[in-house]
Amino acid sequence: MNVDFSRAHDSFFGPPSEPIDVDKFIEESARIRAATAEDALSHPSWQELSEENRATIEAECSGSIAELKIITEDAWNNPRVSAHLYTRHDDAIFSALGQTDSLAQKGRKRKRFDFAGQSRSTPELQALQEYLLSTPLKCWEYGKESSLFMRTSRNSDFNALRSVKKTGQGTLSQRHQRSPVTDSSCDLNSEEPVAPDALITLTVYNRVPWVQSYLVRMSQHVVLASQTLGDFMGSIPCDSSGVPVEKVDPEGDVTGYSFDTCSPDVERGRLLLIEGVVYGDGRSGVDYAEKLLSHLAKLPREKRPATTKSSAALGRTTFDSLTLRINQPYWMLHQGNCEHFIVVDQIRLPHPSDPASGYPLMLCLTPTLSELCRACSKAPAVISVVDDIRLGESPCLLCGPCWRLMGSPKDDAAVMVVPLVAHCGSWVEEGGQR
Repeated sequence: MNVDFSRAHDSFFGPPSEPIDVDKFIEESARIRAATAEDALSHPSWQELSEENRATIEAECSGSIAELKIITEDAWNNPRVSAHLYTRHDDAIFSALGQTDSLAQKGRKRKRFDFAGQSRSTPELQALQEYLLSTPLKCWEYGKESSLFMRTSRNSDFNALRSVKKTGQGTLSQRHQRSPVTDSSCDLNSEEPVAPDALITLTVYNRVPWVQSYLVRMSQHVVLASQTLGDFMGSIPCDSSGVPVEKVDPEGDVTGYSFDTCSPDVERGRLLLIEGVVYGDGRSGVDYAEKLLSHLAKLPREKRPATTKSSAALGRTTFDSLTLRINQPYWMLHQGNCEHFIVVDQIRLPHPSDPASGYPLMLCLTPTLSELCRACSKAPAVISVVDDIRLGESPCLLCGPCWRLMGSPKDDAAVMVVPLVAHCGSWVEEGGQR
């Protein structure tokens, strides 16, 4: 697939759903009784079927699934058969992409050996091949059209987290679980019904630095509907939040950098635009929402979007007070000019398998591509050295071991060491070594 086309395809969202009132959704969903097997058997459509048709359907549902399960398990438990299936799958994808790749390099092409064809001599593989060919389903084959939905894996497809990470203090108590008997929310220690909570899955996208019109996934989170927008935004990992603060002398010259997040010079402004309503940080005189409205007021009237400011700040606005749309991107701004796009993936009621605490949860985090050390070209760089005559460039990115091996420069006053953003801080424990 064309690289530009595939990136543009990943940047499209939608179509968006109808507006969903989260509080109303929770209230109505709590009254819905989950369907069971007994409900299906008592349905009028099932009762109208004859005994013969019922027996046929039951045999097809039970027998076919059991047969497929046995065949699948036998195939994957056999190393030779499973390796053949993997190779056959790779060959099919390579063939499908090769048929429609109009931008393939001309000239000599690398020859691809047909390992799957060489391994069909064994009886078990021949029997498997004959069984696959006899399958009436034709969806197993990859045609030319299938290449439109294929691409090579990217960095955003990987997850830097080994498990779900708890980033907050939100708690989903047992009273918010659905009763296995009545399938409604209940408190085991109280006779009064309790309004359930909801889980909202949101994905954060960033602009691609070299192509601002393209977006790439950065992280995915799950929040409680009872939590605030500020709780969610505080759990988003962003490199701009870790940029060191400049230390300036009375003359205005930069003398160093600090990672002190409590410093008054740290920028704390942020806003979130949802369905034409902008939610600011609530700071008097420097609220990002007010700055955005004043900026929009300078645009021509025909180009001015209909935007209003919310009376409640981010820290006081809960998700259950909002009206959201699935697959609709919402704009987020913080740290001066750092933009993100927030997409709601799903809104659902809690399940017994959901974690009980630690909300917002981080489900996925895209690994950060760090710059390598200019000296060893192996380890990620952690500092930027400025005006050091021993190095071939200024600024020069170095890792910690290489900088320690070089020793202190002779003219310390002329050399400035700038710490880089700790990209690994989002997925390592506190106190991790760089």
